[in-house]
Amino acid sequence: MSPPNASLLQTVDSILETLPPVWDRIRSNLRAAATEGFGITLEQFHVLRHIRKGYRSVSELAEKKQISRPAVSQAVEVLVEKGLVTRTQESGDRRCVSLELTPRAVEALDANFQENRVWMKGEMASLTREELACLGKAMGILQATFLPGEP
Repeated sequence: MSPPNASLLQTVDSILETLPPVWDRIRSNLRAAATEGFGITLEQFHVLRHIRKGYRSVSELAEKKQISRPAVSQAVEVLVEKGLVTRTQESGDRRCVSLELTPRAVEALDANFQENRVWMKGEMASLTREELACLGKAMGILQATFLPGEP
């Protein structure tokens, strides 16, 4: 195996060994904040996040999350009941329903993200400026590689 291929394989293995457990820790913190602080599941939290990003229909959410429309509809129904999401029928077509976050949902998301940022800053506080710069560069490279065209 030539050196570039060995390096590529080592990098792929490193990513596969590192990202899942790191993401599990972050998700665990998000889940705790969402479920304990706001009384919603992690899945409902993700639905709120995607609505905030501009996915405004059950179909768009199902496609983005790659789950069934009934599963998304069920999550949306709970969020409507909790006063976190509103549904608005589009004029002219009753089948088209637009989803919007309520001010309470925006506040809940903002608080959740802030709480998670504080936790992450605490976890990363011992890193040097160089290490932080290196991590930032690596995140940019990963994003450009795996999520081209997404901000």
